[in-house]
Amino acid sequence: MKSNINKLILIEVIAGILFAFIASKILHMTAALQIMYLPFELIGKGLRFLSLSSAIGNVIAIIIYAAISMIPAIYIIYQRKRGRTHKEDILLVAFTGLLFYSMYMFINPGLMYQKMPDIFSMDQNSLIVMKIIYAFIIYSVLIMWLIMKAIRFLGDDSQKNWKSRLYFGMKGLIAALVSYYTLLITYAKTFELLHKSENKLQNVSSIEWLKSVLQLLPIIMTILLFINIIHVVKAIEDHKEEQQMMTVARLASVAKVTAVVTVISDFILNFYQFLLGATLQNVNVTFAPDVSMEPLIIAFGALIFYEYFKRTKQLKEENDQFI
Repeated sequence: MKSNINKLILIEVIAGILFAFIASKILHMTAALQIMYLPFELIGKGLRFLSLSSAIGNVIAIIIYAAISMIPAIYIIYQRKRGRTHKEDILLVAFTGLLFYSMYMFINPGLMYQKMPDIFSMDQNSLIVMKIIYAFIIYSVLIMWLIMKAIRFLGDDSQKNWKSRLYFGMKGLIAALVSYYTLLITYAKTFELLHKSENKLQNVSSIEWLKSVLQLLPIIMTILLFINIIHVVKAIEDHKEEQQMMTVARLASVAKVTAVVTVISDFILNFYQFLLGATLQNVNVTFAPDVSMEPLIIAFGALIFYEYFKRTKQLKEENDQFI
């Protein structure tokens, strides 16, 4: 299990660096979030090129466009024939309509200007924001459907081996969080460094470099926390009491270190910014206090779980003595 998690993290780090390099150096993106709409952008450009190539190409483009947009509906029809549709699948009906509309907008990005709020300026940056919004809406509906599916899958205790499925779901959820954290942070920070390297390095303030380093430390500790949580779930699933206590104690130790590292990192960063406050007007940086809440919340949650687990084990041992 430990080897698999380490391999997953390594793959995520490599993927994050690769995506950042492609986005910054090959696709010449100016914002890290532009990668969100990259698949739709590529499909839209491809279909637009095909549509403008010839009359036959236009027909083929329409067929491909309809086929892509109909994927959720086709899935519903297939599942319905098997008698395996559920209430949450109604989201896929809305998702089909959303894909038809969104893909059409990516094929004809000029139409996005007509949908822009009045506060937006009619420039390329505003178009990028609109594309990110469309992509975010698509991902939100899809993630919502997946979450509802997962809840149904894990909450169905009428089938055999539901406990093993529950443990599997817990480990899968935590592994997904590890992947999200690792891939997102690796990609974002690498993209930031590559983007800065295109400019003169002396124009980048030292506080920005320090901020990047100090922000990474709590995130790295959070990833280690997630890995230890997976080990705890695995130990509980295997019903090994000694292993359970060892993994929970290790989780508590990592949680304490995470809390300390997070507090110290935030303190150093904010104190450093405070000392340089008098010269910030000459520095190309926006001053803002930095507080990393997510690592602290997860760390304190892990510590609470450790205390609960320890007290429960002590109570069980006392009851066993009476028996």
